[in-house]
Amino acid sequence: MGIDKNYRILAVDDAKDTLMLLEFDLAEEGYDVYTADSGEQALSMIESQDIDLILLDMYMPGITGLELLTQLKQNPDYKNIPIIMLSASDDENQVVSALELGADDYVTKPYIAKVLLARMKTSLRLLEKTLELERLAKTDFLTKLSNKGGFEELAHKAVSQANRENQSLIMAMLDIDLFKHVNDTYGHEAGDVVLIEFAKRMRECFRDYDIVGRVGGEEFAICMPNISLDNAYNACERFRSLIEEQPISITQSCGKPHDLSITVSIGLIQGTSGQLEYEELLKQADVNLYEAKNSGRNTIKTSNGDQDISEIQEEQIVNTSDESQFPGIDMEIGVGNVLGDESLFKDIVHMFYEDHSKDGEKIKQAIEDSDQGACKHLVHTLKGVSCSVGAMNLFEHVKLLDVAINEHKTDEYLTLFSPVEHELALVMQGIEKALADRLS
Repeated sequence: MGIDKNYRILAVDDAKDTLMLLEFDLAEEGYDVYTADSGEQALSMIESQDIDLILLDMYMPGITGLELLTQLKQNPDYKNIPIIMLSASDDENQVVSALELGADDYVTKPYIAKVLLARMKTSLRLLEKTLELERLAKTDFLTKLSNKGGFEELAHKAVSQANRENQSLIMAMLDIDLFKHVNDTYGHEAGDVVLIEFAKRMRECFRDYDIVGRVGGEEFAICMPNISLDNAYNACERFRSLIEEQPISITQSCGKPHDLSITVSIGLIQGTSGQLEYEELLKQADVNLYEAKNSGRNTIKTSNGDQDISEIQEEQIVNTSDESQFPGIDMEIGVGNVLGDESLFKDIVHMFYEDHSKDGEKIKQAIEDSDQGACKHLVHTLKGVSCSVGAMNLFEHVKLLDVAINEHKTDEYLTLFSPVEHELALVMQGIEKALADRLS
């Protein structure tokens, strides 16, 4: 019986005939099989591929099986990969050593295919359960966002990456205004409905790769990698307006439906590239949140050294006069996505123009024709490429339309398409002008 998922298996053995046999037996069962004939080659492959399970020969020249096992189990990135040891020896001391070092199982060679496959399935089932338990432990049970621990782990990784790549990073703290009043007036069940809907809107409003978490009762946090303060502020402002303008439907304690209006206060902070610290960013974002609450709530407060957001926006408006800028495109994000290669970025923008300049017409036609498949393909593709070139306002608008299409909310298509059409035209006109200037 085949497997339900295309697991990636790495077989490591210095005997070429054993590798050929393993590759045949595992491929027949439906696994994606990778092979390595040395510990050194195996390490290189593990670093470049997402491996789900390793079959590891005990005795090899160079890095031995036990040495490789030790290295992998000591590395936090690889320690959860199940490892089944293979050996022609039945030395009990070696078996015990392997299991004590973290091996999941041990199979003697020549192996019996059915036995090996059964043990692999057992190890993979245990892996899935372990990963699911870890996911649940890091997920807020009510909102399904990352909980405080999960957010902290993901944000720490984002901060480390931003430091390595010398990129900017924004931390935001959000607090639902007067939430205690909601619980006291309408009950905790209504409060839970508000929290769930608030979290849902956060997922829809911010970028797919922004890290969003519930870090307290009515307190939430967002870690936004590779984004300018101006764009982060605009994204938070869109969310603040969305919360203010769209009431949440709740049921009162008497059973009567009620549309409840809420607001949110937000504190933002931008870290200095290469010198970011998670704890300090969170602390400063919290200080700015406190300022927002003290300023009357339903507002955003930010700081960036001695500059405020209005000064930063003025600077960016001045910078847009630079002929290297494309209206509607954040070059900091776009160039960052290609590791700082500005020439490559401009080539990609050119390709973006050639491939997607007619997307507005195509999407509109697909909506008019009620062609759900075409709508979904066009919008989902545009969402991905607009983010990759740094057209973040376009990305945000397309994302909302993409959500509506996925949920088959056909009555919202044209309404949500209107800002997409406008922003797409702005971006394409800017690219067209920039290309014309380059050729003149």
